[in-house]
Amino acid sequence: MGSSQTEKQASHKRIVDAAAAQIRRDGVDAVRVSDLMREAGLTHGGFYRHFGSREELIDAAIDQALADGSRQTEAGEDTDPAALGKVIDGYVSKAHRDNPQVGCGVAALPADVSRSSSAAREAYGRQVGRYIERLVGLIRRPRADAKRDEAVMMLSALVGALSMARAVEDPELSDEILAGTARALHRRIDEDAAGT
Repeated sequence: MGSSQTEKQASHKRIVDAAAAQIRRDGVDAVRVSDLMREAGLTHGGFYRHFGSREELIDAAIDQALADGSRQTEAGEDTDPAALGKVIDGYVSKAHRDNPQVGCGVAALPADVSRSSSAAREAYGRQVGRYIERLVGLIRRPRADAKRDEAVMMLSALVGALSMARAVEDPELSDEILAGTARALHRRIDEDAAGT
């Protein structure tokens, strides 16, 4: 019985992981249960042993996509003065832009989540809140209210830049969006460090 439950949990995880990667890469509408089950190495009929509906899977996959995609932003120590710069550089990198299936769900999912269930919007909001708190911890400003405003602005710039860089057809413009955002945010860090 224990082995059967372990296998079921492993299968459940494979389904959710496959859906999370697909949602970040292609969006919610692209998720087809039969294709997803085949990708997870399972039969279509086995889907309902794991989920009551496609919507239930989507909610779980969005939650997983948000958690999976946050690792690069959460890397680094709050005491490392270079940590904020590393977060910026990693977030608006070409590698992050070109690999949405393993990237940040906050940048990949806003349009999908805004039309999804309350559970998906709550999960998205929790992740946005975690990112803001992470950035607050990395920003070197004396006033807490200014740090929070700066974190909100910075997260908005990062997510917006990555989303736009993925959406534009012109590769030079896409690169410019990423590089320009990184430079502007680094200037903000330098100004904060200089006390200006």
